[in-house]
Amino acid sequence: MSSFLLRRGLFTSSVIANTASKNLTARSAVIQTVRFASTRQQPQQQPFQQQQQDNIYEVREKPQSLSYFTGNYKYNDLLIELDALHKTFADWQGETTLGEQDIGTPDQQQSNAWKLRDKMEQMLEIPLKTSQWRKIVLHLNTLASLPKPLPAPVEEVLRPYRRYDQQQQTGSTGSSSKTLDALGRAYAVGRRKESSARCWVVEGDGQVLINGVSINDYFQRPVDRDEVNLPLEAIESKDKYNVWALVNGGGSTGQAQAIKLGVGRALLTHNPELKPILRKAGCITRDPRVVERKKEGQRKARAKYTWYVT
Repeated sequence: MSSFLLRRGLFTSSVIANTASKNLTARSAVIQTVRFASTRQQPQQQPFQQQQQDNIYEVREKPQSLSYFTGNYKYNDLLIELDALHKTFADWQGETTLGEQDIGTPDQQQSNAWKLRDKMEQMLEIPLKTSQWRKIVLHLNTLASLPKPLPAPVEEVLRPYRRYDQQQQTGSTGSSSKTLDALGRAYAVGRRKESSARCWVVEGDGQVLINGVSINDYFQRPVDRDEVNLPLEAIESKDKYNVWALVNGGGSTGQAQAIKLGVGRALLTHNPELKPILRKAGCITRDPRVVERKKEGQRKARAKYTWYVT
């Protein structure tokens, strides 16, 4: 009996061991099948995914400019275009042919006056900083400095950037320049702060009358008299011109500086070549500075009271 049970126990344990080994073999076979199945499916899916990705790149629009992804690609393209144009004509000697002779003649009469920043922004339709505008002007000046007459492609590129066209510079538009009247007088208006002065300058012996009164009687402070005489002293012709001025508004400082501006502008009518001297002396530049207005609830424009209203 004991031997029978022993044999039965051994048989049962062997059966259990065989069954467990079969189950493990089946599981490993399933795992291997799944693993190999996944590896077999990857080569089948990869061409489809690659084809789908290629189709996306074909449909996607590609930028035409190399600097499209920069902050302002139109501005960068403009600098590249101007630089490439200068390199193309770097060896230009200004030799004229029968076809280029007519193009070069007007360019010699034009000055390098380029559009201001706001006008150039409107023309290019891009926002420009002051530094960017100056860099464009630098490239334009480099192209304009080529030997005259400029080649036709360069002249065609520079023409839209000029501030004035040839007709405005030659005076064919009909704009009238200031001239002397029948009595040889030059008239100009000067303004400063709240003062406005109408000035007449004529060749004479150096008399200066303001509102019908001598300059020494009208202005009590020497600094104001020096302001009025500054344009005449700058050109060293104090005893060559007579000045008649009608001034109103403002105080003595504003009136003196308004007369100075009017006399400086009137002298340009007599002799336009005096402009560099008068500009350097500050006699033909309008001074736009004015007093800042007083603010409500404050003692002055910036000064505050020691107390404040809640």
